[in-house]
Amino acid sequence: MEAELSARVDGLIDEFMAAVDEMTEERRLQRGIARSQLPCSTVAILDKKSLSILGQFRMENRVASYFYRPDVVLTHQRAANSAQWEFGFDDPFIIQFPAELMEQSSIDRRPALLVVASKHIDSEFLRLQQMLSLVRTRPIFGQTSEPVGAKTIFLLLPQDASLRGNENAIASAISANNLSFNEAPDIRSGRAEVRDAWYSINHAVAIVADLTGADAGVMYALGIAHTLGKETILIYPQGSKYLTDIPRTHRIEYDDSEAGRAKLDEELSRMLDTMLAPIVED
Repeated sequence: MEAELSARVDGLIDEFMAAVDEMTEERRLQRGIARSQLPCSTVAILDKKSLSILGQFRMENRVASYFYRPDVVLTHQRAANSAQWEFGFDDPFIIQFPAELMEQSSIDRRPALLVVASKHIDSEFLRLQQMLSLVRTRPIFGQTSEPVGAKTIFLLLPQDASLRGNENAIASAISANNLSFNEAPDIRSGRAEVRDAWYSINHAVAIVADLTGADAGVMYALGIAHTLGKETILIYPQGSKYLTDIPRTHRIEYDDSEAGRAKLDEELSRMLDTMLAPIVED
């Protein structure tokens, strides 16, 4: 990003943080509940529609990076994923502004910044509540370590061999994107397999689930993935309907034929490329 543009980004961020500080004081909240008020490393990405700020609390060795990518549209979830596996943030926060605010005066964009500030504070306060919740701190599966940042797909396939006709097409699409994958164990085998699946779901950058036959193990693991807010791709037979109203899920309907699976391979490869392509070009 050119110096003039990064300076304008800094100006908008300064105005936003002033709004966050003002709102925090008005609500009588402790400073720092919103992590943006703490020392942070940040990545600013101006894309076609949004200015995204990716932040990570860090006491030392803080850095600030700026990128201009007018050729992409960065969703909140993609920004969160990239913050972890591309920029190495283990507990990132994401703030997004409409790109048009960059062209407005401080007075004109203040109402919009106040809205974003309010949503940011609400989100950070909710995060704190979740951290204190037994559901978040004591899952029956046990605790997991922080994600290691590898771009690994967790693959959920039915255990019945007669329902695994998509296996080769799925593996081909994942490999075409230079991604590695782990296949879920049969969680009906016992506690160790459930623990392995829980660990893999937490550390995967995305979940690919083949819903053919509505395998109980696939559905169980998919429910965990959705609870954790993981990016998921659902693959299901033509004419079937699965989870059509679940937000932040991607879907591929396939035809049960050789040509249909070739198309599945192409669609899945393209979808993974769109979801996980690096924001920063090599």
